[in-house]
Amino acid sequence: MLLPRPVKQYYFHLIVFVFVLLLPKSFASVKHGKYHAHDSRNVPCPFYQTVNITDDIRLANGSVIHDDVVIPPNWIGVYDYVFANLQTRVPVSPHLRGCICKVRPCINLCCPMGSQFWSNTSQCEAIDNDFLWPTTLNVTQADGTIQENLIAEQFAVVNFRPCLWMYVIRPELDVEDEWHLCENGSLVREFDQAILDIKNYCFVPTTINNRTDSTYILNPAICVDVASDFYGSKVINAYTMLFSVPFMVLTIVVYLWIPELRNQHGKSLVCYLLGLSVGYSLLSFNTLLMDPNIDIILCKLSAYTTYYAFVAAFFWLHVIGFDLWHNFRGSRGINRFQEKRRYLLYSLYAWGMALVFLILTFYAEEISDIPAYLKPGIGIEYCFLNMLSWSPMIYFFGPIIVIVFTNIIMFIMTAIKIHKVQKEMSKIMAREDSTKNLRNEKDRFCLFLRLFLVMGVTWTWEIMSYFVGSKVSWSKIFYVGDVCNAIQGFIIFMLFVMKKKVKELITNRLTNRGDKSQQRLSQYSSRTITSSVANLLQSEKSLLQLQPKEQTTILS
Repeated sequence: MLLPRPVKQYYFHLIVFVFVLLLPKSFASVKHGKYHAHDSRNVPCPFYQTVNITDDIRLANGSVIHDDVVIPPNWIGVYDYVFANLQTRVPVSPHLRGCICKVRPCINLCCPMGSQFWSNTSQCEAIDNDFLWPTTLNVTQADGTIQENLIAEQFAVVNFRPCLWMYVIRPELDVEDEWHLCENGSLVREFDQAILDIKNYCFVPTTINNRTDSTYILNPAICVDVASDFYGSKVINAYTMLFSVPFMVLTIVVYLWIPELRNQHGKSLVCYLLGLSVGYSLLSFNTLLMDPNIDIILCKLSAYTTYYAFVAAFFWLHVIGFDLWHNFRGSRGINRFQEKRRYLLYSLYAWGMALVFLILTFYAEEISDIPAYLKPGIGIEYCFLNMLSWSPMIYFFGPIIVIVFTNIIMFIMTAIKIHKVQKEMSKIMAREDSTKNLRNEKDRFCLFLRLFLVMGVTWTWEIMSYFVGSKVSWSKIFYVGDVCNAIQGFIIFMLFVMKKKVKELITNRLTNRGDKSQQRLSQYSSRTITSSVANLLQSEKSLLQLQPKEQTTILS
């Protein structure tokens, strides 16, 4: 069966787009390999199973005692390297290391007791509080029973962070996060029965906010499968955002280049895309080019800039929704001076409110003494908000939800107004120009309605993805939504630039066809919405003057 040409083009574009989406996944699997996979051949065991025994007590038979564990000579070797910065093998002076995990089952603490890992410095640093570290852990025995055992008696302890991307499972906060520790040091994740060894997890100290006990709870931080699931979706999401940015830039260029598109809504769309493109670019680079050694000042500068760009973009989305609603409920047009004044007010609102949120976020993170779980977490996990905590709900997703909700209300009210005017005009229809004006405004409203649906639905999906966190069971479900959110620039480009009328304006601009007066009379964006609404109302007024008095009362 032969398909019409537009349908063929649609499927061609769809195939190309899917190829672009799937391509980065191969890069993700190559770039982010398994950690601690490059040990020398002449060592008795992998590095992650060893401890430094240079200063430990050596026995006459060549054995070494480390933390009351006797390591025999056959499990002792000379290592001329260590693993630093999570995955990088670094040459060092030769030193003795003992394969303690070959002698006694090991558990892995991300950092030695009394310290905690900080992503912004890639180091374990001392914790400055009075909390105590637990000395026992619940251990599941071979017969299925659970016993509370002393850590020092049951296990040997090694300290390293096995991978870059990890997430903490906390059964005290979420029943789906249940886990249990086996006698051999392996960890079983309950929801999928995954068995994890020490190179795939490490314990971190956690607290419960409303708990009066001053003892830490040890919960496991689990490595994310870098070729799929949570981290894989983040990498692919970053690539799709970068794919989307050029389309945003092209849309901005077209709307600034074509005079007929530089109306109120065109300017608002440009500002929205400007914020979104800056946010997408920085967030993508932060994900793809993450460097554990990045300067903390540069990291935070990037994070605050990304935050400001995204928040400003959403306030401009709010401006677009409000302006549509305001224009359709108005009774008269505005002149050029009033239009400039309105745009200035909109700019002060959108950029100004984003600045207010930025200042509040900066104060909460850098100055205030609020509890750590209420801080934005700038630079904690990576160079943006800490998405593994609930604080982004206060500083980012909460305002987004409010803006999306108010926009929904304004779009509904605008649609009701359009329906009402159309119904009234159908009773007095006499002249073509009146219905043409209304049709033009309806077309423009529908265009921005599709824009809002694209942005509203995709960002709602992103919020839902945030709520379920990094759970592997949910990651594949929300992958499609994350990708759709990332390709907003491509969708907006197709909606606002690849329209027939806009392409005609571009062609006329390139070929210098037509004079300016003819372009100003174009059906698309040759006037602002408010000017067009004023013409519509003026036409209605003329019609009413020609109708009987009883018909005139319809619009009163």
